[in-house]
Amino acid sequence: MVIAAAGRRADVERCERSVRAHAGPAAAILVIEPSSKAVNRALARLASADVVVVSEPCCVTAGWLERMRVDARADSNTATASALADQGTALAIGEALAIGGQDETTGADLARLSEQLAISGLALRPRLSAAAGPCVYVRREALELVGELDEELELRWALEVDFAQRCVLAGLAHVAADDVLVQRLAPGGEAGAQQLPDTLEQRHPQLSERRALADSGVLALALEAARGPRARMDVTLDARALDGAVTGTQVHILELIRALAATGRLALRLLVRTERIDPATLALLEELPATEILAFEELSPCAPRSTLFHRPQQTFSPEDVALALALGERFVLSQLDLIAYRNPGYFADADSWQDYRRASRHGLCAAERVVVFSEHTRRELLSDALVDEERIRVVPPGLDHRTTVEPQRPAELDDPAGAELADGFLLCLGTDFRHKNRLFALRLLASLRAAHDWRGSLVLAGTHIPIGSSLELERAFLAAHAELGDAVVSLGAVSEPEKAWLLAHAGAVVYPSVYEGFGLVPFEAALGGVPCVFAAQSSLAEEAPAGTATIVPWDADASAAAVHALLTDADARARHVDALAAAARELSWQAAAEAFVEIYRQAALAPVRDAATLSRDIPERERRLSVEHELEVAQLVREREHARRMYDELNAEVGSGLSLIGPHGTLPDGLQRALLALSAHPRTSRLVFGALARSFLAARVFARVVRGPKHEGR
Repeated sequence: MVIAAAGRRADVERCERSVRAHAGPAAAILVIEPSSKAVNRALARLASADVVVVSEPCCVTAGWLERMRVDARADSNTATASALADQGTALAIGEALAIGGQDETTGADLARLSEQLAISGLALRPRLSAAAGPCVYVRREALELVGELDEELELRWALEVDFAQRCVLAGLAHVAADDVLVQRLAPGGEAGAQQLPDTLEQRHPQLSERRALADSGVLALALEAARGPRARMDVTLDARALDGAVTGTQVHILELIRALAATGRLALRLLVRTERIDPATLALLEELPATEILAFEELSPCAPRSTLFHRPQQTFSPEDVALALALGERFVLSQLDLIAYRNPGYFADADSWQDYRRASRHGLCAAERVVVFSEHTRRELLSDALVDEERIRVVPPGLDHRTTVEPQRPAELDDPAGAELADGFLLCLGTDFRHKNRLFALRLLASLRAAHDWRGSLVLAGTHIPIGSSLELERAFLAAHAELGDAVVSLGAVSEPEKAWLLAHAGAVVYPSVYEGFGLVPFEAALGGVPCVFAAQSSLAEEAPAGTATIVPWDADASAAAVHALLTDADARARHVDALAAAARELSWQAAAEAFVEIYRQAALAPVRDAATLSRDIPERERRLSVEHELEVAQLVREREHARRMYDELNAEVGSGLSLIGPHGTLPDGLQRALLALSAHPRTSRLVFGALARSFLAARVFARVVRGPKHEGR
């Protein structure tokens, strides 16, 4: 062992005592000055032996040397094995340890974590692109193959970069000894983050752009396993959806965030659009414990990664996936449903739909865990082979939402020109997507009035969707049934206070949706004491209690009889509401949050998959192509500007006679194209155009002096 550590004398002495205490009697230990030249002399003295180089003061634990030897010699082509550190290096587990303790050669915290690592570590030995101090095991075979350290370089650069790269180019590899942990005694940031010296950039150009220590997710997995159970796992959650109108998705995301923060087991970072989010919502998020707000508008490429990135809804574009992979070591995706994936009618054209489907598949492929609301959605993902069964988890949403809003009567109902609305009306709540099936609500109203002489009204409340809306179908139906004109009130989008007022005064909620990822509305209505009319479709066929589905798909007359009973029979109404409310009370946000915390833990420790690695490569490839395209465009612009300047100079030198270049130029088209091609090469163009200019000037002088001014320009 060679201790070539720069730092305070007390730290170096403590490092030596720790190494000697845990190295064993057979180990030779040299303490030398921290230079490449001194290390080379030590390597020569220790000829034929493997060498551990300690390049800065650190403490070790019992068994560290044996485990490093095993890690370094597990494969015949390994050149070095680098130990993990507590903090401040590329192999840091991010756990600040108390320097001191019962055993000053080790430290109580270090001993505890090392013992924990021996139990919970995965011993994956991740491949590295370089060595990483402060503690590196170097095999003698590697030294014999590529030679000693470059004495012109600082020790860290000579060992961890130059020597390591020479090993790679010779066919050897480097690994992390992920079952060995050392404690850095000197404060300071990550050494690998410093600028690479110009000498090394020229010598190893492959390092000039990006110097990632590992190009797979195995290192991140090994570090997470080494950290073991932590008081708070760091998770970034994509909350950008909170900047729009309030829908079921927004309610779900906001309530999930509040519940996750309440567990006390996470350090949350919320990605939001601070310029678009409602100020009251932003204030609520800022008050949550152990929660940081990350403004999307100020996002930097250097933003640190969290252990986990959770996107609580499906991915809509490649950028959604790229963002998740840029801000998280591991990725968890909530796939709320497959409605848009199945339906091309919600997109402007077929290409847009296919782009969305590709983005969905990309997200599903990249995610270590995919969370769905229901067994129905889980079966759909499996049936299309979009996700393998091992990665899917079912977590129903909670239904104990905050109830802090004061009901507010919609202003549109006070319009003197509007229809009079009495309590006990039917309320169809939701956007006018085709699958929400609002047309059936109109058909149901017509059957209630015709067959049961029910005189109540139907209120349509929900956001209008520009693509995939049922609005024109609804208008056509009402035009054909003029008798319903005064009985239908269309409010458009409503606020949460207005929604609360409508639910409080409705006789029943009509929810004729054909397809739902879960279907919150029937349960929410029941918790408010209001019956809900729905069909046993998709997830509601499983989630809703037996006998509560009132709609007979999609027979309006048969459904009207059951609906009329809910509107007029108090006992039937009570049984229906009680059954749905009992099921709803079993679904809490606390339970959902606890399930997600466990899913985060599983995702952090999940084996690395080829598909996830490829998914991370795609954004980087697109970035490189984009940069290359921008450079090509910039070069083309420069060449065209140069060509324009040369044309201007040529015309200026020839004079103000007929133009040589351009749509009305006197030169033949073929010659103009040839000159244009030449102008793309600055050096050649200067010679050619300069010669041409001089020739034209000579001809002009000849014409003026010998033949007279009238021949000039011919």
